Amino acid sequence: VSTQSTWGSQLDATELAQVPVNVLKNLEDCMNVQNVQAALVGNEEQINQQLMSIEKCKEIRNIALSDGEMSIAEEQFYIKAQLLERLVELVRDKFRIIGVTDDENRMFSKIHEVQKKAYQETSAMKDAKRRLKQRCETDLKHVHDAIQKADLEDAEAMKRFAAQKDKSEKFIKDNQDKQDECWRKIQDLERQLQKLGTERFEEVKRRIEENDREEKRKVEYQQFLDVVSQHKKLLELTVYNCDLAIRAIGIIEELVAEGCSAIKARYDKTNQELADLRLLVHQEYLGVFRRLYKTLGQLCYKKEKKLEEIDRNIRTTHIQLEFCIETFDPNAKKHSDSKKDLYKHRAAVEEELQMLKEKMATALEQFRPTEDALMQAGVEFVHPIEEVEEGNLQRRTKMVEYRAHVSKQEEVKIAAEREEIKRTKQLVIAAGPRTPSSSKKNISQLTSPLNPGS
Repeated sequence: VSTQSTWGSQLDATELAQVPVNVLKNLEDCMNVQNVQAALVGNEEQINQQLMSIEKCKEIRNIALSDGEMSIAEEQFYIKAQLLERLVELVRDKFRIIGVTDDENRMFSKIHEVQKKAYQETSAMKDAKRRLKQRCETDLKHVHDAIQKADLEDAEAMKRFAAQKDKSEKFIKDNQDKQDECWRKIQDLERQLQKLGTERFEEVKRRIEENDREEKRKVEYQQFLDVVSQHKKLLELTVYNCDLAIRAIGIIEELVAEGCSAIKARYDKTNQELADLRLLVHQEYLGVFRRLYKTLGQLCYKKEKKLEEIDRNIRTTHIQLEFCIETFDPNAKKHSDSKKDLYKHRAAVEEELQMLKEKMATALEQFRPTEDALMQAGVEFVHPIEEVEEGNLQRRTKMVEYRAHVSKQEEVKIAAEREEIKRTKQLVIAAGPRTPSSSKKNISQLTSPLNPGS
C-alpha cells in the first residue's frame, strides 16, 4: 500500500498491526540463534591441543621403549590414557553444545501454527471488512436512489410552481387590466372593483403562502442534500477504507507467509546442519574412543602378563623357599621376604588392572550412544573391542613364536640335564648302601644346584 493512498483515508490499522508481531518476533529470535560452528571453535582448539599432547606423549613413549626405559614408557601410557580421557570429554562436550543450539532451534518447529493463527486473524479481518463494505455499498445504493427520487420530485415541484406562477402572473395581469377598466368605469363598477380587489387580496395571500411553502421546501431539500452528501462521503470513505484494509491485510499475509517460510527454511537447514555435524562428531568420537580403548587395552594386556609373570615368580620363589626349608638353608629368609614383596607387588598390579578395566567399561558405556547413532546412520566400522582382541591375539602369537624359538634351546639343555640326572641315579644305585654322613653329603650336593644362594 503506497503512502499517498493512505493520506485520504481514516483506516484504523491498530488490530492489523498486531498480526505480524509474532512472526517478526520469531524472525528476530531465529536470527539470534547461535551458530553451532562458532560455538564449537573453543572446543576444537582444546581438542587440537589434546591431540598435540597425545602425539608428544606417544613420541616420548616410543623413545623410552626403544631405549628400554620401561618405567618411563609405562608412565607415558598412563599419561596418554588420561589425555585420551580428557579428549573423550571434550568430544562429548560437543553433544552438549549441539544440544543447546538444537534446543534454541526447536522453538521454531511450530512456526506453521503462528502462520495459521495469522491467517485466521487476517481472514476474520477480511470477512469483517467485506461485510462492512457490502453494507455500505447497499446504503450508498439506497442513498443514490433517494437522491434520484428527490431530484425527480424537485423537478416536478419546480415545474408545478412555474406553471402556477405563470398562471398567477397571467391572472394578475388580467386582474390589472380589469382594474384599469374598472377605474374607468369606477362609478359603474365599484361593487365589481371591490370584489376584484378582494379576489386579488386572496390571490396575493395565497401566493405568499405558496412562496413560503416553496422556500421551506427548498430549505428542506437543501438540508436533505447536505445530510445525504455528508453521509455519502462517509460511506464512500468507509468503502475506500475497506478496500485499503483488504490490500493491507493481503500484504501482511504475504509478509507472514514469507517470514514463516524463511524461518521454516532456516529451521530445516539448521536441523540438517546439526544432524550432519552430530554424525561427524560421532565419527570423531569413534576415532578418539578407538585410541583410548586400544591404549587401555594395551595397558590391561601388559598388566595381565605382568600378573602372570609375578605368579610364576611367586611359584618359583615358593619352590626355592621349600627347598631351603627342607635343608635349613639360611637363604630361606631372603626367599620369604621376596615372596611377600611379590604378593604386595601383585596386589598393586591387580588394583591397577581393575582400575584400567573399570575405565574401559566406563568408556565403553559412554560410547554406546555413538555406536547406536552410527549404526542407525548406516556407517560401517570395526568395533574397538574387536581391534583390541585382535591386537592381543597378534601379541600373543608373536610371543608364542618367540618362546618357541627360545624353548628349542631350553629343551636341549633340559634334555642334557635329565640325562645327567639319570646317570647320577644309576651311579648311586650301583654304589649300594651308604653311611648317614655320606648320604647327607650326597644330598647336599644334589640340592645345591637348586639353591642359588649356596
